[in-house]
Amino acid sequence: MKFMLTFAFKPGVKDSRDEAIARFRKTGGLPPQGAKLLGRWSAADYSGGFALLESNDAKALTEFALMWSDVNDLKIVPVVEDVELGEVLRRMPA
Repeated sequence: MKFMLTFAFKPGVKDSRDEAIARFRKTGGLPPQGAKLLGRWSAADYSGGFALLESNDAKALTEFALMWSDVNDLKIVPVVEDVELGEVLRRMPA
C-alpha cells in the first residue's frame, strides 16, 4: 500500500530546521526496514515537503514518523493511484 507523508518544520521549536538538516545528512532520511521510499520532494522554499512510501507494515510507518516527529510536523495518509481510483469509480452507480 502507498502512503503520502507530508512534513513541515515545527513552528516555534528552536533549531528544528537545523536539526532536521543535520539528521538528514547523517541518515539520508531513509525509512526503516518494512517501508520503502518511492520518492521525496521538498518545497522550493524549503518549508517542508512530501515523501511517497510503500508499506504493509504500520509499525514501520510509525517508527519512521517517530524518527522525525520531534523536528517536523508529519502527516501520513494512504493514497491510491489514478488507475486504482478509476477501477473504484467504474463500480460506482452513475
